[in-house]
Amino acid sequence: MQGSGCREQIVGRGGTVSDAFRVLRIEFETREALDREWYGNLVNGGLFIPGRFDLLYGEAVLVLVDLPFAGTAFDLEGRVAQCIPVEFEENGGRSGVAIELRSGPEVLRNRLEDEVGLLFEDDIEADSSRCVARRSVAHVLARVQVPGAMEIEGRTRNLSLAGVLISAGGEVPPVGQNVTVAIARGPIGEQRSILGTVARHDLDENGEVCGIGVQFKIDERTANQTAEYLNRIKASEHARRLGGISGTIDTLGLGDLLMSVGQCIPRGRFTLMKSGQIGTVYVDCGRISSAQMGSAIGIKALVRMLDWEGGNFEFHANLSPDEDAPELGLPIEAALLEAARLTDESRRFQVAALPATAGLRIEHRQCDADVANLSKVEQKILDLAGTGITVSRLLDAIQEPDGQIEQSILELVDRGVLHFDESAPVG
Repeated sequence: MQGSGCREQIVGRGGTVSDAFRVLRIEFETREALDREWYGNLVNGGLFIPGRFDLLYGEAVLVLVDLPFAGTAFDLEGRVAQCIPVEFEENGGRSGVAIELRSGPEVLRNRLEDEVGLLFEDDIEADSSRCVARRSVAHVLARVQVPGAMEIEGRTRNLSLAGVLISAGGEVPPVGQNVTVAIARGPIGEQRSILGTVARHDLDENGEVCGIGVQFKIDERTANQTAEYLNRIKASEHARRLGGISGTIDTLGLGDLLMSVGQCIPRGRFTLMKSGQIGTVYVDCGRISSAQMGSAIGIKALVRMLDWEGGNFEFHANLSPDEDAPELGLPIEAALLEAARLTDESRRFQVAALPATAGLRIEHRQCDADVANLSKVEQKILDLAGTGITVSRLLDAIQEPDGQIEQSILELVDRGVLHFDESAPVG
């Protein structure tokens, strides 16, 4: 498989000359090579062209596909999903460009059959009594909204036309709850809201909720537009993964991984996964620009992820955090040192485990009498406890060491200022 790029005018399939735009070329010397690309990438809406390119995210391209074994060629329209720099090769990746194709697999399959005379078997088995929705790995921002109540933000773990699995923890809506899921599409800021019902909860190795599965209830009037939108997300996410670096975290350890990759590649995003949990770390010119895992952000999110034993990672170059993402902006080494300091500080406090999913309720009469004796951490706890927050989310929201926060919670409970409310709905 060989690739190249140039800028020129092209005569389109309709016979007219288009405006000047970027044209890329790729060659599959054998039918076997084309089959590998078809079943691995093209059927999922993506294509990877190795080489060195200077292309912008979202730039429109036309890919000329040469098939010397068949004595023919065809073209594909698409846009740039990711341009992987040559520095990637030093860390086991491939330089090149990942393309999100404009046409879906059925359209492409028909074109190859009609124009080129090549047939491809369908790789989805389905019987006539039911429709099978292809699930794809997709890590995009999603918000689950309960009418008149909570809103949960997380990242999708997989996505299909039938539903979505979203990484989320702490307080979650119960199974059977009607919700609205807002799914964002990459850095372009587009999003679409879809009605659905919570179908299941995923539990982590400690038995706590780490994800929620939502079954879509798509309005027939907008079914085609919704399906097109979800298919574009799946194609974009597949294309983005092409040429990236992936592996297990424990091969190097997260700290060394951030240093070795983040220092030599100008910009990109780490996606970290373990037992249904998903975290993200964005690096930019040797600095961590943003970090998030569940409701934890910044250094506290790093502390959570550095504490993982095992897990997997993906790294994709030239990705930046969303505009509204919390900013960290510390050099990678400084951020890791601060996370290590927080971890060491937390270990100094010998505190029994608190009920993570319990709510916290304030005894206002006792609180008013005790207000002069509150420490800064205790004041932060009371400010958040007044919102009905759970223990786990409170630990994520306050940047001090977990051990110090837990000890302060217990002291407030002992003084009668707080009490645990384990009847709070946690899904």
